Amino acid sequence: MVPFLWLRLAAPRLVSKAGLDLDGWFDALGRARRLCPKPKQKRLFVGIFPPASIVTRLQAVVAALEKGLPARAIRWTRPEQVHLTLHFLGAIETGRIPEIESALVAACGGHRRSRVRVAGLGCFPNPRRPRILWAGLAGNLRPVEGLQKAVEAGFLAAGFPGEDRPFHPHLTIGRVPELNVAGREQLAAALAGEQERDFGEWEAGRVDLMESVLSPQGAAYSALKSIALDDNQ
Repeated sequence: MVPFLWLRLAAPRLVSKAGLDLDGWFDALGRARRLCPKPKQKRLFVGIFPPASIVTRLQAVVAALEKGLPARAIRWTRPEQVHLTLHFLGAIETGRIPEIESALVAACGGHRRSRVRVAGLGCFPNPRRPRILWAGLAGNLRPVEGLQKAVEAGFLAAGFPGEDRPFHPHLTIGRVPELNVAGREQLAAALAGEQERDFGEWEAGRVDLMESVLSPQGAAYSALKSIALDDNQ
């Protein structure tokens, strides 16, 4: 129990001081997630990636948020890795990946492309204890929410783990391993000023099954399977 408690409370701080980026090791509340795959496992998630135009607008705001904050106070998400997570699977036996792919294809069947708007910035769990910085999704989110429910139901029916938290559609733009009181107050004020910011919209037309490989240099993503959503309106 003691080693795990140390991992949960101290590791994010030590990782930050060492300059390492172990994106995804901890959830929004600082809890260790199910990962660390064994040799015959892969760490997987299902996501939707926005186009470069959206990411470029987000990066401009990130550059403004960085000003005045301590160095390495926030581990910013790499531009090419910004995404909407539909389902986090964690470490999965490689032999079961075909089952995951089949379940995902079936779950996406019949779901149409939908317009997704990115608007406003915020954090989890709250401004007093920021852990995850996010850009919100706005507009008619019923298609995205319906797709997420179908994906999770499909995985559960196939015997794969479900999520342990409610679905809150967002794009993670940064993680906060450690920030002093003054830094938290500055960050909270900056986020409050960006609640109405509009980053544009895009047509979400593809779902990706992704592998995430962790290293001291950060997570490396690769797509195992991409599924095009129905383009019939």
